[in-house]
Amino acid sequence: MPDPLPNLSLIAAVADNGVIGRDNRLPWHLPADLAHFKRLTLGKPILMGRRTWESLPGLLPHRTHVVISRNPDYRVEGGFVVGSLAEAIETFGDAEELMVVGGGQLYAQALPLASRLYLTEVH
Repeated sequence: MPDPLPNLSLIAAVADNGVIGRDNRLPWHLPADLAHFKRLTLGKPILMGRRTWESLPGLLPHRTHVVISRNPDYRVEGGFVVGSLAEAIETFGDAEELMVVGGGQLYAQALPLASRLYLTEVH
């Protein structure tokens, strides 16, 4: 297993039953957790899968949006598209902190490489 990357972090909220999302949406509305997410991700690259990107209402202000997609023709207006987590790390790895924000497949790929996990438990 590769060594953790000191600047790679995951941020997620998880319910008691292990759910992190349902139908490409958050299954809860927690203003305090959204504020926590904003505070931790502001000014940083946020790495996400295509479906997570498509679930957002648009660009989140003051963040660099990096969408990971296997489709080489996929485009994100105002953001960047890369083909893999490795490419995202290579391209944006000079940032103070890279924030993986979802979805499930990307979390699974990034977890062994991450040095930090910001986790909100939803009860």
